[in-house]
Formats: sequence, structure tokens, C-alpha cells
Amino acid sequence: MSSLRLDNIYTDGMVVPANKPFKISGQAIRNTQVTLEVLDKTYSVKANEKGDWVIEIAPIPIQVTTNIKISSLDEFIVLKKVRTGTVILLTGQSNIEFKFRDDSEYQEQIAHLNLKNVYFYNVPQLEYQDDKITLPKDLETSKWQIANAETLWEMSDIGFWMIKKLHELNPDEVIGIVDCYKGGTSISSWVPESVLNSDNKLIDTFVKPFKIATTNKSKADYEQEFSDYNAAVEKHNTDLAKFQSENPKVSLSDAKDRVGHTPWPPPMTPTSYLRPNGLFHTMIEQVKNYVVDKVVWYQGENDAPNPDVYGTMLKGLIISWRKLFCDKSLPFYVVQLPGYFDEPKDSWAIIRQYQLEVTQNINDVHLISIADTGEKHNIHPTHKRIAGTRIGEIISGNGYDSTPYVYRQQIVGDKLILFVKAAGILSQKGKTEFLVQRNGTWVKQEVNAVGKIIAIDNAENITKIRYAYENYPTCTLFNEFLAPVAPFEMEIK
Repeated sequence: MSSLRLDNIYTDGMVVPANKPFKISGQAIRNTQVTLEVLDKTYSVKANEKGDWVIEIAPIPIQVTTNIKISSLDEFIVLKKVRTGTVILLTGQSNIEFKFRDDSEYQEQIAHLNLKNVYFYNVPQLEYQDDKITLPKDLETSKWQIANAETLWEMSDIGFWMIKKLHELNPDEVIGIVDCYKGGTSISSWVPESVLNSDNKLIDTFVKPFKIATTNKSKADYEQEFSDYNAAVEKHNTDLAKFQSENPKVSLSDAKDRVGHTPWPPPMTPTSYLRPNGLFHTMIEQVKNYVVDKVVWYQGENDAPNPDVYGTMLKGLIISWRKLFCDKSLPFYVVQLPGYFDEPKDSWAIIRQYQLEVTQNINDVHLISIADTGEKHNIHPTHKRIAGTRIGEIISGNGYDSTPYVYRQQIVGDKLILFVKAAGILSQKGKTEFLVQRNGTWVKQEVNAVGKIIAIDNAENITKIRYAYENYPTCTLFNEFLAPVAPFEMEIK
């Protein structure tokens, strides 16, 4: 077995950021010299006591394709057809993991595919790694591959529609997508210990429950918990199948509304991928040395039971990832949750509010609202065109860097005026109503959009307002690119 190795993401055909320093890392015999050659330049570094090494390479211009040679002692590796372009990290849980092959438009899109210069890498979904750093034998490996009719079935559905729009806007741009996601996960799985231990509420919400669930239990205890869980899942599936056979004209969404949804999450164990900090170490740290241009974060569904701590978690995630990637200004694009009814009251609305607030309070963090999409009783819609296309439009840099949102308020006479960013002119789809709180009572009130401001009459005694503040909202305000004004709650001062 060769002693000179590269970290898994470094393969032939990879895409590295253009005009930006990037890194290549791997392992060699400890304390030996590692040399890298690219475009007539040579770099050298000594492997540390563990044999790990990282080499930083000076920026390479856009639209360059080259080979990179790495050598140590009498061994060498050649990375072939390394391209420069724009590198985007797609990350989160199941709705960004949702595969393009499961999209309702998959067959039609594949039949009329017109893509070039697009490449992607799926980070292996390593759930647990022991202290000996041994990898599971059944862990799927990955490599960089071109996005075409033979490979796109493996890509994120959101990712496909995003690159389709980017390609339409700039057909000659080389795009590299790093897919790093895992369905069913809380944001707590994606942050380091330092984030969870920084706040007592986070300790009470995530750290202590995990400790209780995994302490002083025998193998038989875990087996019994999983037996009970599997029985509950089997009963649910049986009940759902029975209901559907008796009601063949009822949609799956409505059937689940009657029968209930699949029980989740499964019981916690010390090695569960749902454990706090787990995927930060097993997946994000896999690619910590790979330099990216932008991060798209689409997650939050699994934090509906604890929405009040989501803002603290999201802020901690962004700061800790920027530290891990050694990029203090790494742009983040936070996808505001779509509509979905079957969660505790206002839990998704609360998470959307925190997603909005974090993007307003941290530099280079942008909001992409898809609250006008989603299905009432289906948490995994098969229509991702609108969401993915909107992400592509916004991260392209060709227009607004976010969807529209209210950023300022002002009382003028008896009117409350709300100012909207990322809009030239607002349009309304039907009647627009806000929830307005006066003297502790919430009432609906119709509002009007003029240009890029929103006017609310009779502003006296208003203390708080809400727009589309529901799990499954109705969005009626849009900018000229048909992007929705982000749902929000605001105190009136």
C-alpha cells in the first residue's frame, strides 16, 4: 500500500476555485518532504509527526485545465485534468439531498439535456469513525465526475436546477459542486463541540439528552428500543397502505394527514449519525482543506421540535465553518424553509425568522427564501425547479444577492412604512394581509405595496406585525424576479 495518499476529494477531473488560493492535502511518511508541481511552479512542505500535510497553491486563472504532480521519496501521484472555475458547497439535510432522479421532471430534462463544464463530487456519507481512524468496509467511495445524462441521477435535485440556471446565465463558466448532506439530521449534527458547549440552552437541548440516551445501557436495551421503533414504523406503513387501498383517489399527502407520518427519529445510540457533532467530524471535516467559493445551506426541517435555539445554532455553524475552512468571509447562502403544515404550530415560521435574522446580522450571509414553494403534507416535494432555479439566480452574482426582505420601519403620520431590500418594484398576487398586534390582540389587516415599500394604515398602537408567519404560508408579495418577500415577524418601535 502506498504511503503517499491524497485526501479523498482530490481526484482526477476536480474543479478548484479560479483566481483564489487553494489547498491540496493528504498523508505521507511522517517528517518526509512532499513536493507539488503545477504550471511550472513547485511547492514543498514537510509532513508532520502524524504524516499529515497540506500545501497551499497560488491562484490559477479561470478557464485553465492542467495536471498536478505530488511526490514524496520515490512515490508520486498525478491529478489529471484539474480545472479552475466556481466551486459551490451544497449542504444540509434531506431536501437538498433529494436526488435529481426522483424529480417529477427528471426524464424530460435528461432527454433534452444541454449542459457543459459542470462537475460534481458527492462526499461519502460516513456516519461514524472510531478512534483508530478505520473506515467502514461498506463505505461508498466517490470521485469527481462530469454532470451528464449518465451521472446526473446521482446529483442533488436542488443542485441540478441551480447549475442549469448558472449554465444558462454563463455557458462557458466551469462549475464544481461539492455535495455534502445527510437526510433526517438536526443542525446539531453539523457543528463542533465548541458551539454546543457555548450556551446552556444548547447543552440542555442537545448535549444532556444525548448523554442520557446513551449512558448505562446494555446491548439488549438498544436492541429493544430499535425493536419497538421498527414495530411502530411497520404499523404506520401497514395503516398507510390500508388507508390508500380503501381510498385510492386520496393523494399521498392527504393520506399521511389522516394516518400520520413515518415515526422519526430512531433511537439514539453512541454511534448514530444523528448524534451531536457527528457529521461535522465525519463529513464536513472530510473536505476541510478543499477551498470553495460559496456555501449553500438548506436545513431546518429536523429542528422543528426545538425551533427557539435555531438562531444560535446557525450563527455558530457559520462562524465555526469559516474557521474550519480558514476563510473569514466565506459567503453563505441560507435557504429559508418552504411551506409544510405538519409540524408543531409556528415551528417552521420561527426557524424562518431566525434564518432571516442571521442573514441580516452576519456579513456575507445571504437569504434565499423558498417559502412560496413546498407541499402542505409532503415534506419532500418532487418539484424542485423553482427552488433550485432561484438559488442559481441569486448565487450567480448577476442580480440581487438575496431574496427581498423587510429591513427598516418608519412611522409616517398614521401609516407604518416598511422598506424592502432586493427589490426594485413589488408586485402582489391577490390580497396581501399582515397579522397586526394591538394591545395584545392579533388581527388581520390588508396592506398595500407601492414601489419597494409596504404601507400599513392606522399604525397607532401597533406593537408587532407578522407576514406569512405560518408553517405553510401564503406568500403574496414578490419582487420583479418573482422572488418572494421573506416571511417575518417584527416588533414596532
